[in-house]
Order: sequence, then C-alpha cells, then structure tokens
Amino acid sequence: MRNVIPTEIRRLLAVIPLRSPFGARDHAMIRLIYFAGLRVGELVGLEVEMVWAAGQPRSWLELPARLCKSGRSRRIPLEPEAQQAIRELIAFLAQRGFSTAAEAPLLTDRRHRHLPTREVQRSMQRYRLQASLEVRATPHSLRHGFATELVIEGVPLRSVQQLLGHKRLSSTEVYLHSQPEELREAVSKLKLGPFSWVETVSLSLFSVAEAFS
Repeated sequence: MRNVIPTEIRRLLAVIPLRSPFGARDHAMIRLIYFAGLRVGELVGLEVEMVWAAGQPRSWLELPARLCKSGRSRRIPLEPEAQQAIRELIAFLAQRGFSTAAEAPLLTDRRHRHLPTREVQRSMQRYRLQASLEVRATPHSLRHGFATELVIEGVPLRSVQQLLGHKRLSSTEVYLHSQPEELREAVSKLKLGPFSWVETVSLSLFSVAEAFS
C-alpha cells in the first residue's frame, strides 16, 4: 500500500465542505490524525481532558495504555498544527451544543457518544472519492504518511518507533522503503532560493579564471 503524501492530503482536505453539519469536525479530525500519527482506535477514544486544559491545547498528548494497541501508554508532542486542529474540534463541540467537559469525547456522534471507528473510515472514503485520489486515503495511511515524513526528514528510527507506539523496531523499519512519489516530493523540497542563469554563468567563468590565474 502506497502512503498518502502531503499534496494528496491537501486535496483531500480541499473537498470537505466546512459549512456542512460535520465538515469542520472532519477537517480538523483528519489533520489531527496526520499531525499526531494516531491509530483510528486511539483517535476515537480521546477525551477532552487528554488534549485540552486551562482553556488551551496541551503541548503533549498522554495516551493511556487502554487506548494503545501495544497495551503501553505513550507520549506524543502536540505541535502547532495539531494544537490548531484541537482548538477547532473544541470549538465545534461548543458551537454544536456538545459537552466540552473533561470526560467528554473529543469526537462525538449525534447521540453524544464516542464517534465509531467505522464512521471515521466511511467519512474518509467519501472524501477520497470526491477528491479523485487513486491512493487509499484511510486513517491508517495518514499514520503511515506521518511516519514516512519523519523518516524522510531524518528523525531517528527509534524516535519514530516511540511516537508510533511500535513494540518492535522492525515494525518501524518499513518506513525506510519510500515509494517514488514520496521520494519525488522529498527532493522537491530542496531549495536554494532565487538563482538566475546569468549568476550561474558568471560564477562558472569566475571559477575558470581563478583556475588559470
């Protein structure tokens, strides 16, 4: 399965109608999955107090063992992108009349219960079709994308293992094998800024002159 890459995530987000009943929630939900590398079961099990305290997003997500597939708790840093998604999810709850109490679900269905895993998967499948994405855009592929980007950016594999909650390093090593699309996107980020043809020729002539001086 090919991992979803950032350009495809942007296409996915672009088709979500923010004014629809749950569009704002879904937009923030997808970004939180990606920026925190969460499993879908961990996502839907989140409660408000896990990500929100004293009127603002927490800087760390302390995932309890009961939510983690490995059966071991783990800590995930919440960077500004993830924190903004959390702000929007809390705002959605408040605006729609859902509870924002500490023990309330961060993602809730119409009956004020934890959003079912299957509902997250169905929503993403619907948006994938609307965005005409060939890649499988699922909660799991977003998590794969999170890990792949970390590896491409040079994050040590042990750190990626801890962030994902893998018991064995071998489970994390699969992210060392990037697909062509991922490699192209990574290389495309290499920039040296404006550099004109005239400047290039001038530097070349200068180098030749120096060699013969």
